Amino acid sequence: MIKPTLLALMPCGLRNSFKAALYERFPQYVNDLGESEKLIIDGNLNYEKSFYEDINRIKSIEHLPDILITADINSFYHQDFLKNFLNKENFEVFKSDINPSYEKAGYYHPEGLFAMLPANLLVIVADTSKVAESEMPQNWTDLLKPEWERKIALRGDKDFFCNAVFFPYLKRYGFDALKALAKNTAIGLHPSQMVKMMNNDHTDDISIYVMPYTFYRNVKNKDRFIMIWPFEGGIVSPVQMLVKKGKYEEHQEIIDFILSHEMRDRMLQLGYPGDVQTEIRLLNWIGWDYIYSHDIQQEKEEMQRIFFESFNGEKK
Repeated sequence: MIKPTLLALMPCGLRNSFKAALYERFPQYVNDLGESEKLIIDGNLNYEKSFYEDINRIKSIEHLPDILITADINSFYHQDFLKNFLNKENFEVFKSDINPSYEKAGYYHPEGLFAMLPANLLVIVADTSKVAESEMPQNWTDLLKPEWERKIALRGDKDFFCNAVFFPYLKRYGFDALKALAKNTAIGLHPSQMVKMMNNDHTDDISIYVMPYTFYRNVKNKDRFIMIWPFEGGIVSPVQMLVKKGKYEEHQEIIDFILSHEMRDRMLQLGYPGDVQTEIRLLNWIGWDYIYSHDIQQEKEEMQRIFFESFNGEKK
């Protein structure tokens, strides 16, 4: 198999547009069938149990593509990779334009080794036909209240729920918060499934949805389904790029395009705000101090285990 120049594992709401942009700008990499062996763009969750598990066992960065874009708090945040591979000898350093909202949240990597792209931001959506104005959740903590038992839909499925949602709860309140959230969760859905439910009025007993802002933009009845930007901020599910040391000059045109205002404008139109001029409300990011001082891999495994114990227990 030919090793790609670029492997981009993107959030679902960004994948197709990002792929189209790169294929249009760099047609020399695309064959007559509209495919590319050098620029591979796919959905991030498709690789949760394949590519990312391989990264947990990596012995060298030799087998990584020259340019690697990933999403969510994945295996590149695990201690083994951070300590043994994420350094200036292995990867290029990037100093991108500073967005004040991201800077205030501490989103940018302190050494610039991850080039942080506009993030996937998660928000609360309430069904006003089931939630009175006086009961509207105003912050993420409100979702732990017992009155929401079995009334929340989270991004997830039968085997996995979104770590980006879990980490702010763990950081602030510990594992007990995940137990409470699990008891209040009725179902795990892909965000596109949530949108379909709302648009077709097949919402069952769901009152509250936790979903990416980019998918909320596709909800038709925004008078009924209102978005709430919690007081703590929209939860940041990161999107980041790594470039192998010495490969910037070789692929400068592609990398500069990915970091360009043109690409950021395209991402903004999809609901990924991030350009320096774009004003964003408060952001809820766990921060690099937390990431470097905690065993993210172990915590992810423990969060999933504890959540599913309560989630499945409540369903019995």
